[in-house]
Formats: sequence, structure tokens, C-alpha cells
Amino acid sequence: MTASAAARPWGASVRRWRRGVLGAALLLLVFVLMLGSVALAPRGGTVAAWWPAAGVSAGAVLLARGPRRRWVMVGGVWAVCFLANLIGGRATGAALGYSVANTAECAVVVVLMTELGGPGRSLRTMADFSRLLLASVAGALVAGGVGGLTAATLTGGDLLLAWRAIGAAHLAALLVILPLFLARAGAVARPLWELVVQWAALLAVSSVVFGLASGLPVAFVAIPVLVWGALRNSVRTTAIQLLVLGVVVSLFTAHGTGPLALTATGGRVDPDEVSGLVQVFLAVCAFTVLPLALTVQQGRDLLARVTDSEELFRQGFADAMLGMFILRCEDDHPRAVELNDVAARLLGRRREELLGGGDWLGHFLQPGREEVREGLLALIAGDRRGWRGEVQLAGEPSRWLELVFSPLRRDARDHMFTVQLVDTTEQHAARQVLEAALVKERELVRDLHRLNDSKSTFVSSVSHELRTPVTSVVGYTEMLMDGIGGEVNADQRDMLTRIRRNGQRLMVLIEDLLTASRLESGASRLELSDLDLRTCAQEAVDGLHPLLRDRDLSVELVLDAEPLMVLADAAQVERLLANLLSNAVKFTPDGGSVTVTAGRAGRLATLAVADTGMGVPEDEQDQLFSRFFRSSTAQRRAIPGTGIGLSIVRAIASQHGGSVSAVSKEGIGSTFTLSMPLQGAVTPIPPALLPLAADLGHRPESPGRDGHLDEGEQ
Repeated sequence: MTASAAARPWGASVRRWRRGVLGAALLLLVFVLMLGSVALAPRGGTVAAWWPAAGVSAGAVLLARGPRRRWVMVGGVWAVCFLANLIGGRATGAALGYSVANTAECAVVVVLMTELGGPGRSLRTMADFSRLLLASVAGALVAGGVGGLTAATLTGGDLLLAWRAIGAAHLAALLVILPLFLARAGAVARPLWELVVQWAALLAVSSVVFGLASGLPVAFVAIPVLVWGALRNSVRTTAIQLLVLGVVVSLFTAHGTGPLALTATGGRVDPDEVSGLVQVFLAVCAFTVLPLALTVQQGRDLLARVTDSEELFRQGFADAMLGMFILRCEDDHPRAVELNDVAARLLGRRREELLGGGDWLGHFLQPGREEVREGLLALIAGDRRGWRGEVQLAGEPSRWLELVFSPLRRDARDHMFTVQLVDTTEQHAARQVLEAALVKERELVRDLHRLNDSKSTFVSSVSHELRTPVTSVVGYTEMLMDGIGGEVNADQRDMLTRIRRNGQRLMVLIEDLLTASRLESGASRLELSDLDLRTCAQEAVDGLHPLLRDRDLSVELVLDAEPLMVLADAAQVERLLANLLSNAVKFTPDGGSVTVTAGRAGRLATLAVADTGMGVPEDEQDQLFSRFFRSSTAQRRAIPGTGIGLSIVRAIASQHGGSVSAVSKEGIGSTFTLSMPLQGAVTPIPPALLPLAADLGHRPESPGRDGHLDEGEQ
């Protein structure tokens, strides 16, 4: 177990022990207050001048946390009350009845305080005071009823008089003492001297008014001092002053002095009436100053929140990185009522110039202000929720500002908006540069397209022009080798053989150039038919024999067991496979191998040509299918080639709705994979194939032999 985990149970035990000690101390205080109240009862009276034990009892139960602890505390209150009544001289039956009255009062107060909404132990708002008042009245009525019934039954007293006296005593105690057990707002900042003077005034006035044996009805003199405290002190301090006043009044009244103990004429009155007057006086004081203190405290809290909100707004507004305005529109003319320093700096004016009168748009904005005015009018009419736009500064047209308007307040005659200002001069200039660059780039692209077209036309024209003379050279060379021009000796035959071989290479190059040109321009028309890719692979491998003569290479052919039917141009597929296989043979040294694999991958027919040749460097592989590209390894080893074959391969594959990919590793070998859609597979047909596919009756989906889709097509 960690130290923190071990500390939690220990801390909980300490808290429970403290709560237990506090509960026991409060029960002891209840016991002492009950005995003291009986001792301080007016001479000749049956009811104490004040009964503070009622307030402390209810507060002790309310402080207990959780229903179970509260009911345990209620039982403790009953036991203490019963014991205090017995020690105070009451009979067992009367002690039992009065303890039940006090306990029932506690239960009613706690239930009403915790079940009527709110936090239960709070005195922060008038709703909290209303709950306190309702709980106090209900508790006092219950205590007075049970206590009056006990007095009438066991002592022969008057039920109504006892109910009134006991209820008044308990009501005054609850209203004066229970607030001390409730959570309140924090302390109030005020001069210490004022607090001392107010306390001294309260003690002096209460002592003078209630300590002199005067019959003048001047008890009300203490109320203005309490009101003073309620206006300037916190709720807690006000509640404490009420308690102090209750103690002073009870002590002096119990000794027969003060306006509540004597009539205006100086004659004596009934002691029970005196006790009732004390309870009424204390209840009136509590009902007067507690709501006042709460209202004042709520006003302070509200003012503090408003002040904090205003300060927060001003700090956020003034310290904003953007220029900020608050505009008021009267008669459709916007005028600034507040702005920050950033806004004044962006507009190049002093703050005083921008605030107050004047047409803000007309004075400080250049072309574009009419658009801004129209946007404002649309906001005023409620047609928009905001507006954003760019304008130029008056007198400085090279400066551009972006304005963002947001409604702040709308009513029939007064409209207010917040405005954000952002200097977009650099962005505007950058945008103009970017637009100019885009225009130049478009022109460059058009020039490149024209150049490419010219190049293709040139290549095609040159190839056509070269084909005839080269064909003639090769033909006449073969005629000479056949002896038509006379007998040819060995040296002459060797020279003619070289001429024919190089002429044939030149013919292949010319044919490749013409093919690439036709594929690029889209002029090549395919003659589509149903082909088995396995047969094409077999024929391509058979055609390798001339290239394998005098070479030490092994060629392996791996074919799928099922036909691989594709819709394709046989001649073009033959050219594609011939290029792939000739490359594999050409770039694989003796002792290596070439493997041709024909299979399927889902709805695609695949043909892979793998070799154990020199491979291509990884940083050059993205250029493999570019026209005229030759890898650095091929150039170092002086392997002949034009670099046009793979571009033709990719173009033919694309024309057939397929693709070709390559995986290569330098020094290990390369694998080129052709993928073409199988017959009946759902795949888009390239635009170049649509007319031919229509002629052949091809459809994206074709049923199998039994009229249903094949398994690979489902």
C-alpha cells in the first residue's frame, strides 16, 4: 500500500473523530443553555425570557452529515433535553413531553431545510432566508404545540397561552441562532475603525436602552444600529450581532430592567408577557436585519461579478492582438463608441479622432465603403448574421484592411456591432503576386503543351521519313547477301550482316517511336478480341528463343489452371509482353533466371515477369515508366537501349483499362506486373475502348455459362 493510500483512511478517521467531538460539544452546550434559560427566567414567570437551546439543537442536527448521523444527533438532542428538564426540577412526565417537543422541532427544521431544494446549509440568497423562515415557523409551531399540550395535560396550564409562549421563544431562538450554522458569503472589505465603532455603538445602545430601569418604550433604538451593521457587515457578522443583542436583552430583562420589563407608566406587568415581548422583539430584529444583510450581500456579489466581467472584457478588448471597434448605428450612420489601440494604429488616427461624432466609414475608408455600408444595412435589417470584406484606407490606398462585423445588440432604433480589423496589406500583395504567377504558369503550361505537340509531330514525321530509306537499306542488304548483285566473299558478308543488324535495330527504334506517338495522341485504334492471357504469355516466351541464343539464362513459365480471358488487342498485348521479356533478358546476366507467372487477383488477370538482373536504384524507380529514361546501372554497364519500351508498356496497359507496376532492388532483380480486367468483371472501360467494345457487344457485366454470375463476379 502506498503512503497516500494509507493516509486516506487515517485522514477519514481524524475527520470522523473531529465531527464526533463537535457533536458532543454542541450537545453539552444545549444542556448548559437549557439550564441557563431556566435560571434566567423572569421572576414569577413560567417561561424563560429566551430559549437559545432550540437554535443550537437545530443547528447541531443540521451540521451532521448524512441522514443516519442526523437521526443519531436527533436522539442525542432528545436525551440531553430530557436530562436537562429533570435536573431543572421538572417531573418525569413533563421532562419527557418537553424533550419530545424540542426533538420534534429539530426534525421538522432539518427536513424542511434539506428537502425544499437548495444546498440545505446555506444562507446566501433570499430563497435561503425564505426556507429558513418557513422551517423556523414550522418548528416553532410544532414545539409550541407539543410543549403546550404537555403543559396543559401535566401541569394544568392554559394550552393556547403555553403554545404561544413556547412557540415565540423557539421562533426567536431559531431566527437568531440558526443562521450561525449556515454557510454564508465571505467577509466584507471595510475599514477596521468602522467595524469597531459599529460594535461599540451596538453594545452601548443595547446596554443603555435595556440596562436602565426606564419605562420609556425605546427598544426600537437598537434596530437602527443593527440596520447599520446589516448594510456594512457580512451576513455572518450580522448574525453574531443578533446573538449578542439577544443575550444582552435576555440578561437585562431577566433582572427587570429595560423597556420590555416595564410599562410606559412604570407599572409591573406579567412575567410571561415580558418573555413574550422579548421573543417578539428578537424575532422582529432578525426578520428585519437578516433579509437586509442578505440583499446587500447579494448586491455586493452582483456588483463584484459585473465589475469583474467588465474588467475582463476591457482587458480582453484592449489587449487583443486584432484591431477592435464597437460601433453604434443611429440613422444608418455608424459611429465608434469604443476601440483599442491596435485599431487606432491600423487606421493611422488618434483615438480621440475615431470616437464620438462623424461618419466613420466616410472619413477613414476608401473605395469599398459603399459595400461596407450595404453590409451594415443588411445586418441592421436582420438579413445577415455577419459581414466580412476588404477595404482600402483613405489617403493611403496601398493599405488594405479586412473588416469583420458581428451584431452586438439590435433594437428598433439602436444597433451596435463589434468590428475586427486586420491589416491584410501583405496578404493582398502576396495574393496579387500569386495571381500573376498563376497567369504566367498557365501561359507556360500552354507553351509546354504546344511544344509537346510540336515534338510529337516532329518525332512522328521524322520516323515516317526514316522508315522508307531504312527499309530500303535493310532490303538491299539482304538482296546483296543473297548474291543477287554478285558473289559475296566472307568479309563482305560480315559487313553486310552488321549493316542488316543495325538497320533492323534502327527499324525497331522507328517503330517504337511511331507506336509511342500514336498511343500518346490517341490515334491508335485497337482491334479487340477475346484473349487468353496464358496463351499470350506462352507465345511471348516462345518468341524469346532468338534472344536466348548464346545466353546462359533459364526461363520458367507458371500458368494458372483456369483460362484468363481478357478483351484486348492481340498485337498490342504481344508488343507489351515482348518489351517486358526482352528487358528481363537484356538486363539479366548469364547464370540468372526469368520467371513468367500468369494468374488472377480477384477480378483481374495478372502477368508478372520477374528476373534476377541488375535491378534499379530505389531513388530512380519513380521514373521507370518515363519516356527515354535509362537507369544509372544500365548506363554504367553500357547496355544498349532507348528507354522508350516501358513507357509503351504503360500506355498499352492504360488503353486496355489495366495497369503495370514494378518492384526492383539494385543487384537483386526486378518484377514487373501487368493487371488487366477479366472478361465479365465489373470495371470501367477506357474511353479509347468504348467504340470497339460496343462493336463487339461487350458489357461491363456478362453472365456465366449457366446464366448466373461466376463466383469471382459476385
